[in-house]
Amino acid sequence: MATGGSGRWRRLGVGLAVAALGGAIALDLGLPSLVSFWGDRSFLLPLAAVLGAILWLTPARPLVGWTVALLVALWLAVAFTPLTVWLEDGLVRRDPLQAADIVYVFASRIQGDGDPSTDAMSRLLKGIELVADGRAPRLAVSEIPPPNGRYLPIARLWMETFAPRGQVLSVGSTVNTHDEALAVARLCRERGWRRVLAVTSPTHARRAAATLETQALEVISAPAIETNFDLERLVWPDDRRQAFAAIAHERIGLLVYRHRGWIDDR
Repeated sequence: MATGGSGRWRRLGVGLAVAALGGAIALDLGLPSLVSFWGDRSFLLPLAAVLGAILWLTPARPLVGWTVALLVALWLAVAFTPLTVWLEDGLVRRDPLQAADIVYVFASRIQGDGDPSTDAMSRLLKGIELVADGRAPRLAVSEIPPPNGRYLPIARLWMETFAPRGQVLSVGSTVNTHDEALAVARLCRERGWRRVLAVTSPTHARRAAATLETQALEVISAPAIETNFDLERLVWPDDRRQAFAAIAHERIGLLVYRHRGWIDDR
């Protein structure tokens, strides 16, 4: 009986280790973002480990093993093959710059203390640069619901510093790219505006521009600088791993948006 009990604990330990490996790989590749989960992910690793350990004691053990094996294979493919490069091809839309009625900066996470994340900072600086260069007289942002901080205060502060003649507007609270497109289109209809300079991260540029165009707006895509990885080359395994989540998220996003009729960019 003691032998049986010790064997059970050994199996539990093996299951815990195997599932923890799978959870660590999933987090390293940013797989939760594929389903648009942007919250705190720290609980996912112990949750995956405990769940896997329990399943390891059941007939579902092969499923756990094969799942982790596939995650290992995916990690190797992402890090050491051109898979990420192939997925990225065609995602970045960069149009020749023209004058527009408004610059719209797509939302990104603002910290609770009001400081921008790297994506939010890169997008906002690009938008203000366009206003400062005279491409449009005004800039608009939207807000992600709490616990995220607010985009508008920092947009106004930076605009006053770098492009004091520009106007800053908010289209209100939004939860996704489609919401943002609806809000921007509503603002443009109310003000009689037509042409929008769309600023977002490079991998998001194609879907973002297409979603605005579905609202009968004339769109000029002007993506910001990518600061999280070297998107132009993707030669290092670390860059490929960091880029994979953003790129795969956009590929899935394009499929979902086409299916829902929110874009037609084919």
